[in-house]
Amino acid sequence: MSTVQRDRSLGEGVFFAPEDYIGFMRRIVIFMVDAAVLLGVLFVLLVLSLFVFDDYSEDESRASLSLIWYSFIWFYLTVLKASRVRTVGYWVTGARILNLRGTRPSVFRMTYRFLLNFCFPFNLVYDLLWTLVDEDRQTLTDRFAGTCVVKNSAQPSGKSAIHFICYTALGFIYAYRRVSRPPLN
Repeated sequence: MSTVQRDRSLGEGVFFAPEDYIGFMRRIVIFMVDAAVLLGVLFVLLVLSLFVFDDYSEDESRASLSLIWYSFIWFYLTVLKASRVRTVGYWVTGARILNLRGTRPSVFRMTYRFLLNFCFPFNLVYDLLWTLVDEDRQTLTDRFAGTCVVKNSAQPSGKSAIHFICYTALGFIYAYRRVSRPPLN
């Protein structure tokens, strides 16, 4: 009798217990808290610009302020979010972000995830609603970036092969990498 060998070319990843994944409501809280922090920093930058950019022309001061603002947004939502420190929203909700192998994602992966939020064909609402139908309560952004958001105290339940999964929704065909859980006996 021969056994069927599953493709393991994408490697192995970790999976968590279903209750360890962060769902819709916590993601809303994360979004609102992080948006408030970013708006607070923008307000501080605008106030400081009144004193710092007096000697510059209006175009130079806008360009400088924009560069500082966009750099801070990128740093906050990529580098800080994946670090041990985490963003304020992740800290308040007790969440952390990991890659499919259960380690902290790289800055490149987090930048890709960041860009998916702004450059992909679905909006934030659609992305968040996906958590309600996803088995692991992950957004499409997390799925495409190869990340997962779990509770800070979550420990992997096991390891399994990473496979491509395909879904069809709202006229789109989505294919992304996912850790496939072994079947329950």
